[in-house]
Amino acid sequence: MTGADTALASLRGLRKSYPGVQAIRHVDLELRTGEITGLVGKNGAGKSTLIKVLAGLVRPDAGTIHIDGRPAQLGSPTDAARHGLAFVHQELALVPDLSVAENVLLGLGFPARGRTLVNWSQMYRDAAKVLARLDIAVDPRRPTRSLSIAEQRLVMLARGLAARARLVVLDEPTASLSNAEIGHLFRVVRALRDDGVGTVFVSHRLDEILDLTERVVVMRDGTVVDEFATADLDRRQLITAISGPTEKARPGRRPPQPAPAGAEVLRIEHISRPPVLTDVSLSIRAGEVVGLAGLAGAGRTELARIIFGVDRPSAGTVSVRGRAVRPGRLRSALRRGIVLLPEDRRHQGNVLDFGVRSNVTLATLHKHRRTARLALPSRRSERVAARHMVERLHIATASVEQAVRSLSGGNQQKVVLAKWLQHGAEVFLFDEPTHGVDVDGKQEIYEIMRELADEGKAVLFISSEFPELIEVCDRITVLRSGRIVAELDGDVSEATILKHCFTPDPR
Repeated sequence: MTGADTALASLRGLRKSYPGVQAIRHVDLELRTGEITGLVGKNGAGKSTLIKVLAGLVRPDAGTIHIDGRPAQLGSPTDAARHGLAFVHQELALVPDLSVAENVLLGLGFPARGRTLVNWSQMYRDAAKVLARLDIAVDPRRPTRSLSIAEQRLVMLARGLAARARLVVLDEPTASLSNAEIGHLFRVVRALRDDGVGTVFVSHRLDEILDLTERVVVMRDGTVVDEFATADLDRRQLITAISGPTEKARPGRRPPQPAPAGAEVLRIEHISRPPVLTDVSLSIRAGEVVGLAGLAGAGRTELARIIFGVDRPSAGTVSVRGRAVRPGRLRSALRRGIVLLPEDRRHQGNVLDFGVRSNVTLATLHKHRRTARLALPSRRSERVAARHMVERLHIATASVEQAVRSLSGGNQQKVVLAKWLQHGAEVFLFDEPTHGVDVDGKQEIYEIMRELADEGKAVLFISSEFPELIEVCDRITVLRSGRIVAELDGDVSEATILKHCFTPDPR
């Protein structure tokens, strides 16, 4: 180990809040050169916000950052790079139509021939040297879009090394990677450690944390709560540190109920889409709210997209009341009555610059024709329908013509729901519906889901907040690394869900 006692970055008293949310609170942490540090915690523990602060993407409300013992202002990604910090985020920041070499050297200045021309030969040689350091057998001339996910993550890492990074932050880097690709990545990280480069390794896969790291930092509720030498730690201790004290009964919690005896509405069988999903089967009956739990990268959103027909599985079937849905066909899913309230409601659920009326009736314009022969919609009919939904869902809006962009997050979510209620759906897929919604708005969404179930609809509720799944759902399915690892009903605790989320990788 090289220089593991040398503090590169010291964070003291960092705080960052958003409306209604304290994302991180008084975080104290030291990050060292030549050390692999694991950063773990539940969804919402504050890990992502802390990383964004270090990357210069988010400014903290309070606290200090010292690099090499001197105060540092990380006001932009350029500032972070100048201080020797590099990041491989969950969402890869590559330009797919550029070559590998161009992506490796992007932002660092391309080698020039004369004053205006790029020295392409030199660029390819420079990129090849960095790629060789990471043992990547990739032609630097190749288009980046042709690479595998694992190769793209290593290209991101190569960009950091080209910038002479001294600390690399890897955020869930093994998501969607095979065992062989993970082994390669680990060899690279260990080689960087031996060269004196520090690494922060963020992962929900505890086996990887215990195998790769030398120190583990645990975050909970926006702050650092524990720090361990990995050699002194086992899986059970780590799970306990992540989950925290045994939860107490939640006031107003919905008592456990047996599954309703309604007819089966949704059935999915043996759905696979390697490497994200493997042999997933579940069913939902009329009147049920079924929760889908899992950690980042478990495959929950990917499963919802397949059910909704946005993505095509490599194997498996989806059916509604015994009638098959054509794989990868959105129109077929809609005809069978499957609808999705996506996690990204701003970009995938609503047209933000349209008014409430236009969004509510967007999927059902055929119901509002002026005449049977004339395809043009009747605005009067649309307004009547939109007002009905505004009243039914208590959407806080000045008028049905108000732009959805100006509504709160909770009301934007209700507009998406109103669109699908107009559609007359049978199966409702809610993907993180309470994300960014205040307490009152969350409660309203819970009540809407229960009302839909009481009307005989089938509801799938995906959430990273396990307590709300416990409060709302009749039973909970746990997805881990693309596989179902548990079916829970009755009096379920958050600790039980977490235990299944952190079971060893079944691959």
